Parts: sequence; structure tokens; C-alpha cells
Amino acid sequence: MTVLDSDFLISILRGKGISEITVDMIEDPKTTMINVFELYYGAIRSIKPDKAISETNSLLKSIDILDFDRSAAVKAADIHAKLMISGNSLDIQDVLIAGIVISNKEELVTRNINHFSRIQGLRCRSW
Repeated sequence: MTVLDSDFLISILRGKGISEITVDMIEDPKTTMINVFELYYGAIRSIKPDKAISETNSLLKSIDILDFDRSAAVKAADIHAKLMISGNSLDIQDVLIAGIVISNKEELVTRNINHFSRIQGLRCRSW
């Protein structure tokens, strides 16, 4: 199962860097509620927010969204604490995304492999 990171979804919205073949190769695409937040935040701040929000709505209709539930919260707290202790902190949104992905036994598709590779137990691959 595949969880799409914001960078992948933004590339789809912008029509850049992702071919139809790449999208078709992904079975049962998902994203997280944190990625949804990031997409809407970007859309609202864009030059044409109404258009960007509409495009985001359309894209998200075709993707399952994983929630930030108790299991994800516990996992994210563990990740965050370990990263802080080791001096390798990440943005909290990325920690929350990782908590959701790991607790759902999924794999994250992202271009930020070096970034997410600091998180033990997170399966991720580049696109």
C-alpha cells in the first residue's frame, strides 16, 4: 500500500514531474490528513486560491485519507522524542505523517528520502 507525500501530490496538481504511467503504477493510493492540511494551506496562500482549492478538492476525491488517530499519535510521539534526544529533529508535520504511515503499516512515496530516512521503522521510496 502506498501513501503519497505532499511533494508527490503537489507535482500532480502542478502537472510537473509525474507521468500518467507513474500515477497508474500506484495501487490503492492514500495520503494522510496532515498532507491534506499541507495541500490546503498551500492552496489558500496561492495567487489564485479559489482555483487551487477546487483543484485540491478534485485530487483528494480520488485518494483515501488516513486519519491521525490514537495509534498514530503514540507512534509520532515516540518518533519525535527519539529524534529530539538524538539531535535530529524534523518538522512536526513530517513526524505526524510518519506516525500515521507506520501505524497503518504503509509505505511513504516521497522525494525527501534523506529527510525521512532519519525515522526508524518508516518504509519509504522515492519517485
